[in-house]
Amino acid sequence: MKKILIFFGILIALVALIAQIVLPQILTGMLREQVVRLTASQEVNLSLDSSPRFMIAAGQVDSVHCDAANGKIGDLETASLVLDGDNIKVDMPAILFGLKDGKRSFAIDEVLKSVGNVELKGTVTEDNLKKFLMDKFSQLEELEIKMTPDGINALAKARILGRAASVDLNGQVIVDGGDLYFHATGFNIHNALLRHIQLDNFLADLKIVDADQLPLNLQFTNVESQDGQTLLTAVRNAQ
Repeated sequence: MKKILIFFGILIALVALIAQIVLPQILTGMLREQVVRLTASQEVNLSLDSSPRFMIAAGQVDSVHCDAANGKIGDLETASLVLDGDNIKVDMPAILFGLKDGKRSFAIDEVLKSVGNVELKGTVTEDNLKKFLMDKFSQLEELEIKMTPDGINALAKARILGRAASVDLNGQVIVDGGDLYFHATGFNIHNALLRHIQLDNFLADLKIVDADQLPLNLQFTNVESQDGQTLLTAVRNAQ
């Protein structure tokens, strides 16, 4: 009888260990891998919480918090990304026992049953935006970006009709239909041949990030320009 009680005591302790520590760590690691894949960041910290904690073993997560440094949203590099979500349900049996192409590897939408509210906040620096514009417009040289609460100013050199020219672009990052755009409010070109050309009315908005590139059906909702950086917010509201 004593041996049976010891056996059941060990079994209960083992089950508690798996429910409280092992399974939450497995799920945390899987979600972290997905964030690394989606953002290309190698500096990701992710934590899960539920009350009681063993509910995570059943696939119920009350809240998730994630910090990713030097990640990307689409083609736009960011200094930091912070994601918070609540009321998340995942298919734990699929994570533990399911196989895909002979490997236990899944995209998050394959094991995610439902999710409540999600908020993503990103910080974009002047250097981040500079790299984005240089990648999109390789003809620009000596590009300088200045971010202020009033907007963004870009100064660059370029060659137009074979002659050196100075480009002066003013604008702001805006949200339209859940997507992220650079909206130009002033565009001027100066060179010896053309003198000064003002092209404010001929420049279309430049799409920076399509909302389809965001996970979990997030959509951009707000942009705040500050000295030296721009803050982005994307949300997904519970249905």
